[in-house]
Amino acid sequence: MLPKTMTIARIAMCNQYQIKATIFDKRNRIVASAYNSYEKTHPFQKEMAVKVGLPMKEYCHAEILAIIRSKGKGYRIHVERYNKAGEPRNAKPCPICEEAIKNSHIKVISYTVG
Repeated sequence: MLPKTMTIARIAMCNQYQIKATIFDKRNRIVASAYNSYEKTHPFQKEMAVKVGLPMKEYCHAEILAIIRSKGKGYRIHVERYNKAGEPRNAKPCPICEEAIKNSHIKVISYTVG
């Protein structure tokens, strides 16, 4: 579906699964993209984690970082995850990210399944 983003996700993969979120506007142009981080955190991540009852999940998820970078200009978000062989894996947003997506007024959500 999105070969350019799939290639980028494969390049960024390390020993752990990399999750990539890409946000598009209504004309299907990329507004923002981001990968999950095991080192960074952000107050918005913490706020959403506390809101859904998971305060220990403080490291930034790809969806959260992409939402922050999109500055409210997103219409659609696509979340993807691939294994080392390049096969798609389930990348359904977690409850924290679902809440953040809802709060950011993104209308369409898609993700890889596998």
